Amino acid sequence: MARDYTEYRPMLLEKASLAVYKSAEYRRFVLDASIASGIRLILERHRSHPDWPYIDTKFNPNTGRDLPNSAYSVVYPWFLGRGTEALQEHLLRLDEIEDLTAEERREAEDVFGRYIDNMSEAIGKVRDHNDGRCPFRVNRDLVAIDENGQRVKLDPTTSGAGDTFCAKGLIATGREAHVRQGFAMLEQTVANIRANRYGTDQFKEQPKDIGQGARMLTLGAVSLLYRKTADATLRAKALAIGEEFLTHVLDRHWDADSAIFSEYVDTATGQRKAYLDPGHATEFVGLGLGAAACIQADKATLSPARQKTLDRVHAEMPRLLLKTVELGWNPRHPGLLKAVDTQSRKPINDDMPWWNLPESMRAAARCLAVNDDTRLRDGCLEVLRVCHNTYFQYYPNRHNMLWPFQTISGATG
Repeated sequence: MARDYTEYRPMLLEKASLAVYKSAEYRRFVLDASIASGIRLILERHRSHPDWPYIDTKFNPNTGRDLPNSAYSVVYPWFLGRGTEALQEHLLRLDEIEDLTAEERREAEDVFGRYIDNMSEAIGKVRDHNDGRCPFRVNRDLVAIDENGQRVKLDPTTSGAGDTFCAKGLIATGREAHVRQGFAMLEQTVANIRANRYGTDQFKEQPKDIGQGARMLTLGAVSLLYRKTADATLRAKALAIGEEFLTHVLDRHWDADSAIFSEYVDTATGQRKAYLDPGHATEFVGLGLGAAACIQADKATLSPARQKTLDRVHAEMPRLLLKTVELGWNPRHPGLLKAVDTQSRKPINDDMPWWNLPESMRAAARCLAVNDDTRLRDGCLEVLRVCHNTYFQYYPNRHNMLWPFQTISGATG
């Protein structure tokens, strides 16, 4: 049976304290309000649509009502990959979630396991049907389509976010054949990133500037692969990519003097643009420090030069995080804006999506683990507190098992 969350009350933090974040009370609240509730909703969706082979998010997050049947005619390969990764990580931690009953755990193990099998198998079919590519959207036959449902031909010499996410999904399974296939996909994507052949088939108009997102997403794949394989050769290759991409993004998208991060640089001149996506910036911090932790842990490849790179990352990431949250925080209604102009300090897009708050919380927690500067640590603790309070107060939908509202208007709240 679905849990009734209409009486949900957020745990609001008055002080930024490491002791609070380490407490059993905080852990129980977060696990119940975000993880257990999400597991229950996914299971409830499966009971309602048992024939849909993938995670079923074909519903309106505001009302909980099903989307039209036509929504089931479209599959998003990036979500097959991201969903596989997420469910695999949930399965590893089911026993830690005290609020789940034994029956709920058994059901999650069964349903999530079948979803992972279905989605990882579908990733292979998507690539087979689309010249080795994983596009943004496909039909039920797993063939690429545009926003109107018409079949499209993809450029096999380029890569996009779908390719990165699907590679991560295969790696996340931990199955040797999938890990190797996923890493081969990742290596091809990395080659295209280096050659500036990384675009998007989500929109017809392609970015005119070079974004940091392709390398940022790859950093998440680096740490994932390090945890999912013991193959020293694969690990060494992944860590080398991680070091390269960390250095590249910091060199080109980050200004150490002002602490301002730029989502894009000019293709011709390399000049940093004034466009800041706060969520993508804090995601770079979180995923980057995750990759850095794996680089630090691999003593066999930790050269003095590589340690110097890590020292730079550990010193600069907290400053990047704090400045990003300062620039991106909405003074009218609590939340992080989707995009701001770092020169005028005005919003470019005043939507406030749910996901950039947890990204910022993860980034702050990882900054706390690598930096001893008291001022920076205090700032990161405050980022964690403010983002926690904002997310858990405004985003969980009490009438939809705490699934978050997708976006809140920065203009109206």
